[in-house]
Amino acid sequence: VSRLAQLEREATAAAVERQKDEEANRFSRHEVKNGVLAALSQLDSISSEMRRKVGLEAGATFHRSLASMRSGLTHTLETVLSQALARDVLHGNYLPRTAPCKIEQALGLAWQINERFPLTTHPSPLPVVDIDQRLLCLVHRNALSNACKYGRHGGVVATEVVLAGDQLTIRVVNEPGEQHESVRGLDPASVFAKGTRLHRVSSDEAIATARVSKGDGGWVMAKCAECMLGECSIAFREAETVFELRCPAPQRLEESFLDEADLSAGVTALAIDDCEFQLVCLEAVFASLGIPEESTTLIGTTDEEVKGAADTIVAAVEALPPDGRLLLIVDENLDLAFPSSETVSGSYAARTALNRMPPSEEARTLVLVRSANDSESDVALYNERTHGFLSKAPSEPDRRTVLRTWVTRFGCEAVTRKGAPARSAADSAQLDDEDEMRAAAAAELRRLVALIGAERASAPWCELWKWLHRLKGALGSSRALGCCGADELIRTIESLRSRGELEEAVWSLIERGSLAIAPSLVPGT
Repeated sequence: VSRLAQLEREATAAAVERQKDEEANRFSRHEVKNGVLAALSQLDSISSEMRRKVGLEAGATFHRSLASMRSGLTHTLETVLSQALARDVLHGNYLPRTAPCKIEQALGLAWQINERFPLTTHPSPLPVVDIDQRLLCLVHRNALSNACKYGRHGGVVATEVVLAGDQLTIRVVNEPGEQHESVRGLDPASVFAKGTRLHRVSSDEAIATARVSKGDGGWVMAKCAECMLGECSIAFREAETVFELRCPAPQRLEESFLDEADLSAGVTALAIDDCEFQLVCLEAVFASLGIPEESTTLIGTTDEEVKGAADTIVAAVEALPPDGRLLLIVDENLDLAFPSSETVSGSYAARTALNRMPPSEEARTLVLVRSANDSESDVALYNERTHGFLSKAPSEPDRRTVLRTWVTRFGCEAVTRKGAPARSAADSAQLDDEDEMRAAAAAELRRLVALIGAERASAPWCELWKWLHRLKGALGSSRALGCCGADELIRTIESLRSRGELEEAVWSLIERGSLAIAPSLVPGT
């Protein structure tokens, strides 16, 4: 009984600590961040005003002081946000977000590179890679901080960055500190365990408080590395200490390559979605990829098409020419028509189809799940069942995301290079397509709002939720078209998932917000 009581107390303490950290994170990311950003803005205004009235030469000392203040505030902001990021990582609340990153520039901004802190890279210069820059800089900053704290006072702390294929290795090397001999006998793996302190605690309480941490630094770094699908290690050698981070860092394709590449040769496209508007969106994606209209199939608006999705996928692969490939984009939530409350999982249907194929046939397909649900667990499920995920609220054009995934799966030789596109014709066609998409998105928002408004008092929740989920997808598509204000509405709809009801006040907020976005999609309306 005592053991059970102890476990309950530990669980309660962990829950309280997590809640406190979440509250601290909210405060850090908003109040503290906004205050520091406001101060930075004021500094920039003062600097601009001084240049105008006094001139750069006369105010050189003053400008140096402002630059120093700006550097200090920026460092404070980075520290606060890094602490909030670390807490999110430890509690499993952070979803890694990879983006194009110039590693030398990112590490140089996070920590000043100079003679004491040299940075070398192999190759030099490094190509742009896809990685979570915030996690990378947090681990590197902590490694440098530890090297300064435990290495030789004032000694050189070198950073070595090596990119071999898609594998990134970062080493931070420092000279031995005062207690170097005592730590050489430690198990290196123990450094990354929770509560491990490298050095003895001083008998002087003041020194102990000032110079000794809780011993969680290595643990935090290891958790961040895990988030990046990598790992940390440390080696205490006779003449140096070497910290090492290893993680995937696929090379980012040059933007010019993506502009010139398409899938116009040997590619068949299949889209499965139960919403006509989303099929229009996918038709535009296929057209932007250069896939001929006669090689494109759009299905999913009838129960028969939804239920037969797996058979259709298998048939599409079997019909490919010997050197052909299939691009399949399938919606995750395929709703059957009312009065049925059944929803077919698009990723499950796709996995069922892939399981029916020999490996040689699956090797000719790229299957992407498209959904407005993009939580960490959702995306993990999509990636487990298929080859990737396509958001309905993308951070970059779908064309680029598809091409990146296509090249990752099949290689650069699997695309068609057309050379620099003829800008006049291409831009004109793109503008026409975007105007049509905007008009269709505005019409879909108004249609869904009217439908939900008319049916919400009488329709069962299972049917109402289908339409709300469809509205969420339409809002995500409007955000991709550059309209602001959709994010908050998407979060509001998502919060209804487990409620089972649509309250008047909540619907009023969603209705007003959606109808406000619709006119902004079509300028002049």
